[in-house]
Amino acid sequence: MSQMSHALDCQIFFDSTRHAVPPAGCGDRIDLAAQPEAAASLERLGISPEVDLPAVLLSEPDGKVRIVGVRLTSEEAARLAGGVGIDARNLVIYSSAWCSDCRRAKRVLEEAAAPFDEVSIDQDAGAEAVVLARSGGRRVVPTLRFDDRVWAFNPAPPVLRRLLNGRAPQA
Repeated sequence: MSQMSHALDCQIFFDSTRHAVPPAGCGDRIDLAAQPEAAASLERLGISPEVDLPAVLLSEPDGKVRIVGVRLTSEEAARLAGGVGIDARNLVIYSSAWCSDCRRAKRVLEEAAAPFDEVSIDQDAGAEAVVLARSGGRRVVPTLRFDDRVWAFNPAPPVLRRLLNGRAPQA
């Protein structure tokens, strides 16, 4: 699919004292130097305003965060804002045995020949804590981690397919 099944609201966070102003491809550009109170929304997602900027958040209209990208170049931020992934070498899916959305996501990954590691949040309390920290306290599965810089929380299959477009070509 060339378009996402539904639009996600986009915010890009940066600090103009340390970063260039990001490209206009994202809906809201939030400069933490001018709006320091906005850092609280990042911190709730385990994102450090000191080390993780620029950061992109793609959310449902109701505010539910679906995709988070941190420590992005301008090009990567523009790609993620456009719903396309970044070049990632390591992909981890946090899942649960009872989760039908997890099975669907793994099927999409297998169809795309995208190698991935799987971690069960039911069997690994540390993995569950990671998901809770990055998702703002939600125990959401599947959660996908691309190189510890992009996180996707229960992405719809068309969104996941678009994120996989940024992967390095398979050997």
